[in-house]
Amino acid sequence: MKNLLSLSTLLISLSASAIAGPALPAWAAVNRTGQPVRIAVSPQDDGNGAHLSWPKVIRTTTGTTILAYSAGRGHNIGGSALAVSLSHDNGQTFSAPRELIRFPEDDDRYRDCGNIALGLAEDGSILLFAMAYNQDTANNIYGWRSVTDGATWMRVDTSTLGPDKTGSIFGNVVPITDQGIAIFGHYRKGSLPHDQGLWMALSPDQGRSWNEARRIANMHAVEPVVLESAGRLLGFFRGDAATDRGRQYVGVSNDQGQTWSTELSNLQAQDSVTARLAAPFAVEDPAHPGELIVLTTERSSSDDTRGCIWLWRGNAEQLEWQRERILLEFPLVGDDPNTDFGYPWLIHQGGNRWQMYYYHGNPRGTCYIWTTDVEL
Repeated sequence: MKNLLSLSTLLISLSASAIAGPALPAWAAVNRTGQPVRIAVSPQDDGNGAHLSWPKVIRTTTGTTILAYSAGRGHNIGGSALAVSLSHDNGQTFSAPRELIRFPEDDDRYRDCGNIALGLAEDGSILLFAMAYNQDTANNIYGWRSVTDGATWMRVDTSTLGPDKTGSIFGNVVPITDQGIAIFGHYRKGSLPHDQGLWMALSPDQGRSWNEARRIANMHAVEPVVLESAGRLLGFFRGDAATDRGRQYVGVSNDQGQTWSTELSNLQAQDSVTARLAAPFAVEDPAHPGELIVLTTERSSSDDTRGCIWLWRGNAEQLEWQRERILLEFPLVGDDPNTDFGYPWLIHQGGNRWQMYYYHGNPRGTCYIWTTDVEL
């Protein structure tokens, strides 16, 4: 792959498709407040790039919306890429998917692009990371940095994170006082010396290079989202053992990530035995420092739903979580194959207004990145 992607190739075409009103498919998610859901980015073909999933989204200091996601043939079936789309109109339209790397074409050690991390360094540059893997036998972390608002991307040095040293990367980029910036992930089978637990790595140079990863928790948990609030680091980790896939852990560090205390929380599915949770999301309420907004995605088929995205609220000091309401519901429509969904991510719009991004579609085929407005 070329290290530098030009603006002209990145913005070849706009994906301005938006399914709204009566044109919505019966399987589309329902926003409980009546706000429409619409497709933010559509696949450009029905083959190698048909399945768009696992989105992360940020807004830069100049107002560009950066959307990153996996683009493949289907969910974990081999042949997928890391793709990005840009919006210069507050998320109304996005550029078509532009691939930064594809597996196995660009590195035949790996079959798939997996989880993603996206965030801003302290100098305003955009940092983007993706996991590459070959089932449970091999894995790696790749990274990019952009100082041109996502128009061009340069590879960064992630040699300390792989091959086969970590596993998966996920979530955001977190400034750590007097240490630089941090990224987080979970170990996978095929990694040494750990194949289970959660890791943290620091960069002293705005994401150009990274120190070796350090394990911060050893339980079977995955897909960490970490933020700073009330002077402490808080991590939200999805349980992945057979006994806690409907549960979520919360980790706390009061010393800037040096030590962590992690326990199961009450952030769980309504029926934590039969339902599963997908990846978490958490953010501090900008109007109320110390107050946190948490989203959980529950996957559980009943008579009329395949699952939903719940809104929770909590306090960074007390760590008490209150289930508030369902934001999105995914209807059960007979034998419809569009059963793959979740991974919500929020962008603040001002006041109590937010944009939510998520994916939804066919796990073995066409899948879209969607968006909707929510008031929290």
